[in-house]
Amino acid sequence: MSVTHSFTGTICNQCNFKVAEVLSGCPSCGSESTEKVDLKENGTIHSFTVVYVGFGHMASRAPYVLAIVQTEENVKLTTVIDGVTDFSAVKIGDKVRFKGTDEKIGPVFQY
Repeated sequence: MSVTHSFTGTICNQCNFKVAEVLSGCPSCGSESTEKVDLKENGTIHSFTVVYVGFGHMASRAPYVLAIVQTEENVKLTTVIDGVTDFSAVKIGDKVRFKGTDEKIGPVFQY
């Protein structure tokens, strides 16, 4: 995983929709007028599950927390939460921070 302090996404110049991926078209309105944008690193767990049996490249990570994180700009993304030692302590509303990007799974957050 490459650890960086930037978290890049896409913003649509037509409808202002933001997404936590770099895309050439807007998934909301279909416009091709998009550009890269730096997203804020802080987020909140919106929903989550604990995965006890991973598969493929995620098998060695199990158990791990898979969560939907909502960033400060209200961008939601599915991500892994690193640094969890007590799975029973994870709660909706917990604050997390962007850690870096994993080549195989994308953005990773941590407590």
